[in-house]
Amino acid sequence: MAETVLTSATPLVAGHREPHSRRAGWLSVGALTRLIGRVGMAVAVLTLSSLTVVGSIALSLVVWTLLYGVPASQIAVSVASTAAIVSLAIGVPLIIYSQAVIRKLGASRHALKRLTEHLVVAREEAERANRSKSAFLANMSHELRTPLNAIIGLTEMMYTNAARFGTEKAAEPLRRVNRAGTHLLGLINQVLDLSKIEAGKLELSPESVSLAPLIDEVIGTAGQLAEQNQNRLVVEAQENLGAITVDPMRLRQILFNLLSNACKFTKQGQVSLRARKVADGRNWIELAVADTGIGMTPEQLGKLFEEFAQAEASTAKRYGGTGLGLAISRKLARMMGGDVTVTSEAGKGSVFTVRLPGGADTPARSGTDGRTSSCSTS
Repeated sequence: MAETVLTSATPLVAGHREPHSRRAGWLSVGALTRLIGRVGMAVAVLTLSSLTVVGSIALSLVVWTLLYGVPASQIAVSVASTAAIVSLAIGVPLIIYSQAVIRKLGASRHALKRLTEHLVVAREEAERANRSKSAFLANMSHELRTPLNAIIGLTEMMYTNAARFGTEKAAEPLRRVNRAGTHLLGLINQVLDLSKIEAGKLELSPESVSLAPLIDEVIGTAGQLAEQNQNRLVVEAQENLGAITVDPMRLRQILFNLLSNACKFTKQGQVSLRARKVADGRNWIELAVADTGIGMTPEQLGKLFEEFAQAEASTAKRYGGTGLGLAISRKLARMMGGDVTVTSEAGKGSVFTVRLPGGADTPARSGTDGRTSSCSTS
């Protein structure tokens, strides 16, 4: 089973200029390290050269003394003079070179500071643009949902009361319009959920819910989807699962999304919903949706939960879908203190596991703004 998603490039931030990497390349840490290394190498070479020269001169003077009987005091003066001359000859260029390197390091540090300031400004601009995007999507989604709800309601009324409105001949086209409107409304709701999560404005409404009735409700809704591809829908649940304190609407949304994907990517196979308690240092509730569908490759698994990333173009064309469902499901599960994970093998099927905390009350994040509500099982 593979979740198909739409590709979308990252929006560009207005007024943001990409740093000139070629101009700033010499400012990198690697370049500075190489520069300091060169200075050290030059110092070592010059020092070794000076010692070699002084040593050679001293040795020559000793030999000269032994051969021609020159006084030791005169030799000492000659060695000292030679050493001073060599030191000046080597030290002055070295000092000049070191000062040039120090000036270059100072300029590099100043330029690096400016580059860091530019990056901070660019990040702030990107964050503002992201917030603006989320606000725009939320407002636009709301404006689109209002007329869509009217279209869905009116078309449903007209084909369910065809005799009353005289629309018997248009009943089937009206059903198509209703189905298309319902599908579009679902897409808009997904975009709205994602924009609210990114903006940190999606709030949970946790309450104590019995798992068994919630699972039965989700299975009842997904049954029709299973029948469309002649799939067998199976529930495997432990007894006495108890109650779980979560946002029931969001948990149903997660499970229904996973079940609908499993039914969509499986034909004449089996789709299972397994529920159990797990204790591995703390108490958890695991809800696993398994199928015998097309499965996924490791490459597809690597980007499965990415927003606006398409698993495979051919799969998207064949099965459709927006690809937002899995990304939203994982975000919602994490907001409730849990997670959604997946294992899959191409040609053999997939297993999506929703793990939610049990036992003591567990804080659940609301959107991304740090506010909390509670999630627990009993």
